[in-house]
Amino acid sequence: MNFKPEVYFSDLDGTFLDLHKTEQIVSQTNIEAAFEVNKKKAFIFSTGRPNSPFVMRLAKQINSPYVICQNGAVIVDQNNNIIKTCEMDQETVNKVIQVLKEEKMMFILNSDGIIYGPKIKHWFFSPWYKNNTKRTYEEFTKIDKATKIFTFGKTKRGIKRLFKKLSERFINLSPHIVSKGYAIEITDFFATKGKAEHFVCNLLNVDPKKAIHFGDGGNDISTVPYVGAFVCMKNATKEIKKHATEIGLHFKNAGIAWMLKKYEGE
Repeated sequence: MNFKPEVYFSDLDGTFLDLHKTEQIVSQTNIEAAFEVNKKKAFIFSTGRPNSPFVMRLAKQINSPYVICQNGAVIVDQNNNIIKTCEMDQETVNKVIQVLKEEKMMFILNSDGIIYGPKIKHWFFSPWYKNNTKRTYEEFTKIDKATKIFTFGKTKRGIKRLFKKLSERFINLSPHIVSKGYAIEITDFFATKGKAEHFVCNLLNVDPKKAIHFGDGGNDISTVPYVGAFVCMKNATKEIKKHATEIGLHFKNAGIAWMLKKYEGE
């Protein structure tokens, strides 16, 4: 890497949240490292998660000026004031939902915690799945605005086939395979982490090519054309690592904090 970073963008799950299976979720070491960077530069979350109380509380803890949510579909400041949103075309959303129903997929709209699916028992039994509200397709009512669709319910091979179908049929959308290949996140074509980070760099008056993005998922690949370096976490899949500028540390045990020390020359 031949530049000194002026801004860092970081994914949350599998990247910054290094204690994901504990009540604490994230280590104080990572929080303090990001807070120190924000004293002189900028460390900003760029996540598929919504601007939830948890995400915004974490942003305040590290004193981040902005937060990129839902893969760039929603950008807010530290006080959760909306800076920019990018909604999907409503007619397109209706067509996507129809495809997902035909494929018997489960889906969540706008990260609202409600999972819609067919009337069958699914093999997907993670704690995250169990803790969300489940409803059938018949209970789904059309919504006026949609910034993100999260869908899952097939094998990795099935997800790849569905991804190909969505990519070919809906050229005005931006789908990404995530969750180690078991899910797809869908946003508007103009809503990606890469485009959002370019936008935020302009707000900060920083050259995007002097930015680093830390991440481990398919939605992190969109940053490659826009930032100076995509540092892929060691825990990412081989497919994601192919797009990396560098391979970083594993997310566990404060991997982000250790990498910040490296890039800050400490």
